[in-house]
This record gives sequence, structure tokens and C-alpha cells, in this order.
Amino acid sequence: MKYKLLATDLDGTLLNEQSEIDVENIEAIHEFRQKGGRVVICSGRSPLSTRWIANTIGLKGEPIIAYNGAIMLDESGEISEQSVFKEDHLLNFWELCEGESIYAHFYEGDTLLVPRVTKWNENWIERNILTLEKTGGRRDELEQFRGQCQVKVVEDLYQYVKSQQPKITKIAVFHEQGSLADFSKVIAEKMEGLEVSSSLNYLNLEISPSGVSKASTLVKLSEKYAIPISQMAAIGDNYNDSLMLRAAGLGIAMGNAPEEVKKWADVVTGKNDDAGVAQAIRKYLLE
Repeated sequence: MKYKLLATDLDGTLLNEQSEIDVENIEAIHEFRQKGGRVVICSGRSPLSTRWIANTIGLKGEPIIAYNGAIMLDESGEISEQSVFKEDHLLNFWELCEGESIYAHFYEGDTLLVPRVTKWNENWIERNILTLEKTGGRRDELEQFRGQCQVKVVEDLYQYVKSQQPKITKIAVFHEQGSLADFSKVIAEKMEGLEVSSSLNYLNLEISPSGVSKASTLVKLSEKYAIPISQMAAIGDNYNDSLMLRAAGLGIAMGNAPEEVKKWADVVTGKNDDAGVAQAIRKYLLE
């Protein structure tokens, strides 16, 4: 096969608009694996969330990329690599958000640190560990995974960071006014040590430690499995996938991706509600 590994995003890509995975996608993934290909989930979601999805669709034994590359899980589902924010970068960013009256929450492992309860963190555990009822998720395993997640209200982040020295691997930013494209430029101008992207067409921002992205993990996977990046394919739908799409030997944009993201890809497949991942696998990876 020309392409030996497929890195796939989840939301807006493998997951449809009902937060389920179409059977066509699952079948195509396993057809590709049966022919010797590897399929790696590469998502902004948490380690537990990505592992729950991988287990449900039968991807046990494959590495997983979580938090946009900040955490890599090995074949057994354990953390093999982790990138965390430096304390000064973290606190400087928090001060910037406070000064601009912009909401941010922070990911410490599978715990969400929030300054207060808002619409952006309500029911986070349920949204983090999806039901996947139509996909084949087992109720007992679902509750087990959800039981390992936590939302913690931290009113004084400065004190928490100073006293607890948490290993924070991702920050998410939201704002009532909608687009955060302008704020992303402010971050680029004023902050250092941060990588900025978006998974919601700039209705949110996803912040990673400097140098961490889905693309950077392709390099690590290339070294780990001795697969040239030119023999890797990547598929995604949003701005946090853009570097990955450009780095891979074949970058595949979803039909529901913003036009700018489509321009960065080599090809465009169907939408996530039309099993676009399956279409791409069968058209570009199996034929």
C-alpha cells in the first residue's frame, strides 16, 4: 500500500453530528487494518475520551494522540509521552484572559479545571465520554470511563498552580461574543511558549505548549514505526488539523471543513454525516 498509516481526527471527522461513528467508517477502518495499515486517533479530546472511542470501535493495540499532540498513549493505553505548559507561560496567559474578560479552562490529565460553572463546562464529563450507544458502546464500560473524569472548580488559578504545580497539557478558550480570531492574534503578539489553534472555526481556541501539534506527533509516529511521513495519510475538518494535513503524505479534508482548511489539504472527501472517512479510505488508501 502507498499509505501505511492513517491519522484521523474525531469531532467533525470520524464522529458524525450525533456524536456517533457510522458503521461504514468502522468497516473501512478495519478493511485498511486487515491489509496491514495502521489507524491512529489524533484528537483534541482527553486521553480517556480518545481511549473510550478507540476501544469501542476495536482500535485496541494502536497508539492514540490526545490533546492535539500533548499526550501520546502507547499500544496498551498508557501515557508514553506528555508535554506540559511552563508555569510562567501558564500564568501569563491566565492574566491575559482575565484582562480581556475571556473565559478559559485548563486540562490536568482527565480533570477539567474551571474558574466557575458555565455553559462551556456544564456536563463536561458526559460530553467528554460520549454515550456511543449506536456505535456499540457498552454501558458498564461507559460508566467506568466517566467515573475516572472530574471537573474541579479552581477560583484562584494562580494559587493552585503555585501550590499544586499541576501538569496542564491543554487550555480551551471561549467567549460570548463569538469569533476569537482577533484574540488569537493578540496571543501571538503578546505571549510566548504557546501553540494556538481552533476546532470550532474560531468559536473556541485550543492552546498547547509551544511546538506541540498534531503534525508534531506525525514525526514521532514516523520515528516510532519507521514509516516515512510521505507514507502517512491524515484526515480532519478544522484549523487544529491544518498542520497535520499539510505535513502528511496525503492530507484529506472533510467536506464539512471550512474552505481555508480544504485549501491546505491534498484532497477533499465527503462530510462527517456521510461517512466521509470511509469514502476517503476506500478511494485513496485501498484502491
